[in-house]
Amino acid sequence: MVKDVDLYVDYSTCVAEAYKSEYYMKTRPAFVDCAPTFYSIKGAKITEETKDPQKVYQLLSTIKEVNHADIKQAVANIVAGDRQAVLITDGEYYMKDATRDNLNNPYLAEEFRVWLRKGRDIYIFSEPYLESGKYNKFRFYLLFTDSKLPNNIYDRFVRSAPENGDVKMLHLNNGAPVAFRKGKDQDINVSLSPVEDNCRLYPDCEVQEYAVPWKDIKAYLSEGSLKERYITRGIFVNLSGCDGYKIEEIEPVAYLIAEDYQEYVDSVNASAKVMPSAHRVTPVKGVFAVDKRSFEEDGEIVLTLDRDFDGVGNTLSSDWPNLLKVDIVVTKVSDNFSSNAELNSAFQWRSITSSKAEATNTSIMESISQVLKDPDMSPIDKKTAIIYTLYISTYSL
Repeated sequence: MVKDVDLYVDYSTCVAEAYKSEYYMKTRPAFVDCAPTFYSIKGAKITEETKDPQKVYQLLSTIKEVNHADIKQAVANIVAGDRQAVLITDGEYYMKDATRDNLNNPYLAEEFRVWLRKGRDIYIFSEPYLESGKYNKFRFYLLFTDSKLPNNIYDRFVRSAPENGDVKMLHLNNGAPVAFRKGKDQDINVSLSPVEDNCRLYPDCEVQEYAVPWKDIKAYLSEGSLKERYITRGIFVNLSGCDGYKIEEIEPVAYLIAEDYQEYVDSVNASAKVMPSAHRVTPVKGVFAVDKRSFEEDGEIVLTLDRDFDGVGNTLSSDWPNLLKVDIVVTKVSDNFSSNAELNSAFQWRSITSSKAEATNTSIMESISQVLKDPDMSPIDKKTAIIYTLYISTYSL
């Protein structure tokens, strides 16, 4: 994904009156500064207006109301591309046919799925405001990005956004959070005699080597408090109450890969034209566990020995050095939005159409809810469920 940004602006009343909003006025510079391509949404007409930041600023200051914005097509254009994007809208998808207000039509659900299946993120900020002096509505800032992209549009937006407890944020992704080290150092139990020169952090994984065999690891780490028996810790997941999915459980899944790795190293040393494929990746069960309390309290992943580990597991080797690939995998998630009134109340509003004045417009809420309820969007049993990977090397048994 490229860092370029497309800015889509709904020319309805919600943005035409946005100059009255302190929140909008303070976040607007972040949009201008990212030098976006500006698209106006005037009814069914979506037009590329400019790439000039100065003109973008001018356009954002002179919005003149044009109703019935084709929000669905704007989002379809966004998800079809490979660029970051921002959409500012009130979420009202009004049509002149029989659907009219689309009151509970999840009209953006499929577009959201398309974006999230690419492994990307959607951040939606919901700002309450009073439209035309009488209608309680929300101004939505939808940020389409990738959380792994440095200095992405979400990062830029939150640096400018003022503190406002009334503004709610929802984060949608593929269901699996990003795990990260706090700081630049690995926290490895000194009882394992970590080989410092071979313990390294990489962008997508980390490597640890211990100068002890597994029989000694069991003897050193089987008893005592968590501070005495952990293997490695200091890996965190941001368990935000604003995430669409709540991560309930994770577990370590380990594989013995020593023979395959040695074959790969031999091929590299021999300058082989064709690298060997992995075919001796052996699942290893009953070795590791994750401390549940630490994860539930603050999202820390603390790797320990399984309480029933016997020093061998089911397949640890006594012949080869035990090079293990350990994936931290999400095994259980729950929908944190659909039944969460504190959060989802910011994504529904009373219809302002006179014939539907007592009805609630839940179209944005349902668009989100249908995605989160879809079992095909859950990370469970998918590659996206892997949130962190360690390679652990030890002596043979």
